[in-house]
Amino acid sequence: MEEKQGQIFEMKIVVDTNILFSALLSPSGKISDLILNSSGVFDFMSPNFVFEELGRHRSKLLKISNYNEQQLDFLMHSLFKNIDFIDLEYISEINWEKAIELVKNVDQFDAPFVALSLQTNALLWTGDFKLVDGLLKSGYENCVKTDFLTEFRDNTDKF
Repeated sequence: MEEKQGQIFEMKIVVDTNILFSALLSPSGKISDLILNSSGVFDFMSPNFVFEELGRHRSKLLKISNYNEQQLDFLMHSLFKNIDFIDLEYISEINWEKAIELVKNVDQFDAPFVALSLQTNALLWTGDFKLVDGLLKSGYENCVKTDFLTEFRDNTDKF
């Protein structure tokens, strides 16, 4: 977080799909708690295409979670109102190219998250350890883990 003339700016965090999946499957878990209870500390964002991605996996989410349609919709709405969804057209061509280069040896489907992170100078929150390892090997170090976010949020008064 940065402080400028008495104002505090939230830490920008790009949330990837597997984090959203985890939040939906464990509404009482750490990840859901972070998304639901970190107002004023984190500015969560995600590419708007995650709606399509989650939609493609809706039946899997319903089956694994044992939610009915209304329960899943309620939980999605509760989580999503704490996340800004960004149109992919907002991302510059340069950041797209950098992101594609960074993920080319890991998973190109993760490029939108990395590109948004580059575009907004935000940290990438992912549970995909293969992606994190690949990004680190490529020199990209702006990934963050759930435990760090929890500790940071819970100790913001100490910073």
